[in-house]
Amino acid sequence: MSNAYKVLKTDAESLTAALAQSQVFIVERRGDLAGCAIECGGPVRKWSLQSVKVADAYYMRSEFQFRMDLA
Repeated sequence: MSNAYKVLKTDAESLTAALAQSQVFIVERRGDLAGCAIECGGPVRKWSLQSVKVADAYYMRSEFQFRMDLA
C-alpha cells in the first residue's frame, strides 16, 4: 500500500471506489493488529450499513477501515 490513500467512510465513497474498480485495502481498527493492513483486498463488490464486501470476503465496518489506494 502506498502512502497516498483515501479512507472510505461514506456510502458515496464506497460507490466511487466500486465504480472505479479501485484497489481497496482493509486495515484492522483495534486489537494487537490495529493500524495494520490485514488484506490487500481488491475492488469493493457490495456494501451495507454493517459490512463491506471486498473481493470474496465480507468485513464489518465497525471493526475495519477501508482505504482506497490513490497511487
